[in-house]
Amino acid sequence: MGRTAPTYRQALEERMKRWDEFARLLTSPEERAAFEMVRSGARRYVAQATYVGSPDLLESILLSVLTDLAVRVRAETPAPTARR
Repeated sequence: MGRTAPTYRQALEERMKRWDEFARLLTSPEERAAFEMVRSGARRYVAQATYVGSPDLLESILLSVLTDLAVRVRAETPAPTARR
């Protein structure tokens, strides 16, 4: 018997295909690179989103993207120096 509903990964890739038109309309290389970073962030947490099994695909995508961006920002932000 086959699945009646797509897996999270399949649903995510279908959503990403719908975003292709938006990506195509971005005008600068910086915008395209930033958009690809968002896409990679959505894909980075596929296992976690699959395990949670939220019925809201967009919620899982947004949590994945925001988590990825927060990790990247934190890694790029220098630690504050201690004052005496």
